[in-house]
Amino acid sequence: MRTLAALASLALIPTALAGNGVMAPHPGTVTATTYNTDGSFHGAVDISSGRCGYWGVQTAFVGSLFWNVTINSTATNCAAPTGNVAVHNFADGRSYRIVDFLKTPASVDKTCDRCTIGDEGLRTHVQYNKNGTKDTSWYSGVTTKGEAISAGEMIGVID
Repeated sequence: MRTLAALASLALIPTALAGNGVMAPHPGTVTATTYNTDGSFHGAVDISSGRCGYWGVQTAFVGSLFWNVTINSTATNCAAPTGNVAVHNFADGRSYRIVDFLKTPASVDKTCDRCTIGDEGLRTHVQYNKNGTKDTSWYSGVTTKGEAISAGEMIGVID
């Protein structure tokens, strides 16, 4: 009986995805993707639950990576984006970043697999740069503006 219970519990654990899976850093609604509301290029996925400071923001990248965390604002409210950023730089010059979370004691440089780096701010901005420019192919066909997502749901794949 213990074996069946143990096997059933494994179904609840997210598994690594083919390629490098990017999971939602917290639950919410996708508020922007390729273009902003005004039509200007955005090139990233923005997620907001509307519950400032309620959700912990996770790095959301499947795999143990080093995260360089830069705190540009110690704001504790969601009046404006913070500019706080956690970035992983790949050896080939590409980078994956999460921007605009609220600073917490977890907001430090670290090596981890989907760890918490802060709390949700006004919105969470998830961006991938390839050859010095924002790449949209990693989430194209996976995530769309207006979509409701849950924490840990796949929002894209980085090759």
